[in-house]
Amino acid sequence: MLAQAPAEPAVVRVFHPEGPALSYEVSTVKPSDPDQPFAGTTLRRYIAGAYGVPIPWGVPGVEYPGAQVLGGPAWIDKDKYDIKGQAPDELRASMEKLSGEERRTQTETMQQALLAERFHLKVHFETREMQIFELVPAKGGLKIKPVDPPPTGGNAKPFKPGDPMPPGTMGLSVRLNGASTLEARATNIDLLCRALRGQSPDIAGRPIVDRTGFQGSFDVKDFRFAGLAPPQHGQDNNNSDQDTPPSVFEALEQNLGLKLVPAKGQVEVVVIDSIDRPTEN
Repeated sequence: MLAQAPAEPAVVRVFHPEGPALSYEVSTVKPSDPDQPFAGTTLRRYIAGAYGVPIPWGVPGVEYPGAQVLGGPAWIDKDKYDIKGQAPDELRASMEKLSGEERRTQTETMQQALLAERFHLKVHFETREMQIFELVPAKGGLKIKPVDPPPTGGNAKPFKPGDPMPPGTMGLSVRLNGASTLEARATNIDLLCRALRGQSPDIAGRPIVDRTGFQGSFDVKDFRFAGLAPPQHGQDNNNSDQDTPPSVFEALEQNLGLKLVPAKGQVEVVVIDSIDRPTEN
């Protein structure tokens, strides 16, 4: 019997753009409408997105032990903004030919540039030991089946409800009681972890390290789990939807043959050194 090599220490990293920084040609930053509960975003959430570290949308990221954006004044968790950027025509045309992952990388790079220009954001990076989850095969083995990867370059098109979901896309529906249903075609482990990390209160934003050994693409169908309930804003929490979905731990094992194991690991964090309120448009 061959001895199994020990797993390498888990290191969760944030996104660092490579090469010359891309930037939006035009950007606008406006306070969001307070009467529209789902409008706008907090700055901590926008910073997290720009550096590729998703946090649950329901609660400020600083309340979670897995938060990877640390520091900053209190207003970045309270004030919400509508932030828009338009890339140069030539860059937009070239991005249409890229894969979804490549487009996301370029978008994050431009978001970092916007934060530096409009909010004078300055950050540094540290590595800290934190509580994480390791994603491993469940006792019965993986239930996910390899499928063809999504096509690369310029094939992501808008689709309407009822249309077949294009390869490389993911959809999440959430009921008032938090019951969440995830569907995806030709997704990968990284995107699955991002979705669960941001929507499951059981994971609560904690980083997830992939230990499954699965490298390809797979489909996700009718993946139901107990997620974060949306803000009610005056509606009765005791709505008629009494269907109680399983926890994300149960759903992963039953549907996908995956298991989340609590662990400790080295996590790279973004530390805010300074940030100002936005400059004028």
